[in-house]
Formats: sequence, structure tokens, C-alpha cells
Amino acid sequence: MTRLVILGMLVLSVAACGRVSSGLGRIGLGSGAVERTSVEVEGQRFKARANPDRADPRNFSVTVTPVAVNPQGAMDSARYQATRYCLLTYGGSDTDWTVGPETPISELSIADDTATLSGRCTQR
Repeated sequence: MTRLVILGMLVLSVAACGRVSSGLGRIGLGSGAVERTSVEVEGQRFKARANPDRADPRNFSVTVTPVAVNPQGAMDSARYQATRYCLLTYGGSDTDWTVGPETPISELSIADDTATLSGRCTQR
């Protein structure tokens, strides 16, 4: 009977693996599937999303909106989303930015009040 209870608990604990649901969205652990995240910076809410490259998921882009209200807050939100993506997918937060939060706002790709940044997770 004890073995049956332990086996049942093991099956139930493993059945929940693979997806974790939180207030920040649904995360497929290890798969890099990160949904849109709403981040609050200085009282302003930003929507950010990490989009992994299909050919090489270490490369990703992050879109964040709105930018016009608080450009620095939008960049902080994008940095948060990239850190979250790299940490949950590769176990480390190190990012090598191609176009990152430190890029001058005038040099960013912004369309419809949405900025697009890009980088690469460098954790091995």
C-alpha cells in the first residue's frame, strides 16, 4: 500500500512538469516558450515578449510597448524579459546584445510605439 501511495505521488508530481503557469504568463521550461509579460516600471505597465530565433534559440528578439510614454522604462522592461528568457531557458542571465537597452532610442527600430531589441543568451 505504501508503495502504491508513493508511486501515485511520483506520477502526479511528474505530470505537472513541462509547463508552469504564473501571473507573468506561461513558461515551457527548457523550451524557451515565453509568452508576453506585463512589467511595471515606475508605475507604468509595459508589455514585453521574447521571441526566440527558430534556427538558433539562443538568439532572440524582444518587443516592448509602449515606448513613447517612458523610453527608459520600456528598455528596462525589455532587459527584464530577456533576462527572464535566458535564465529560464539556459540557466543563466548573461546576454550579448546586438541592439539592446543601452542603444540610443533614436537608433532603435520603433514602429507603432513598439521597440524591437535583439540579443543572444551566452550561458552554456
